[in-house]
Amino acid sequence: MSDRTHDPVHRAHYSFEADGENLVVDTWLEPGGALPEHLHPKQEERWSVLDGEVRFQLGATKRVIGPEDGEMIVPPWTKHSLESVSDREAHLRCLALPALGLQAFLEDSAAAAREGLFMRGGIPRSPRGARWAASFLKRYREDVVVSFPPPIVQRAMFATLARSNA
Repeated sequence: MSDRTHDPVHRAHYSFEADGENLVVDTWLEPGGALPEHLHPKQEERWSVLDGEVRFQLGATKRVIGPEDGEMIVPPWTKHSLESVSDREAHLRCLALPALGLQAFLEDSAAAAREGLFMRGGIPRSPRGARWAASFLKRYREDVVVSFPPPIVQRAMFATLARSNA
């Protein structure tokens, strides 16, 4: 496993291990930590809670899960999110099939969070944060699609970024 990557906005820590063309991501959610709603167009994810409890959203269904609940399979194009629901850290493991750019996405997002470029919910803190968000969402749109801002706003951000870089 790699060293831990810290994301202070989502209150998460990650470590990564390649598994052939796939990726194992260990995730530690601090109390109050959450991964916002998103989907993966070309990946399946298999989530397991190793310690603690989280509220897991899979499509329109939300439920609290722990280690006894086994693996939660997230097919491509399925919205999902995770949220810590206890006063202690939750440890989860995700197998991403295939890896694609997931590790870079999480590392880049965590680095921007440490720089203070955005707030919880993906809201940029400044014009610099908005430019970063537009570039970030465009760069990773084949791997991860976030639910906020809405797709129409994301497309407008891409168009604005393209004009400002022309």
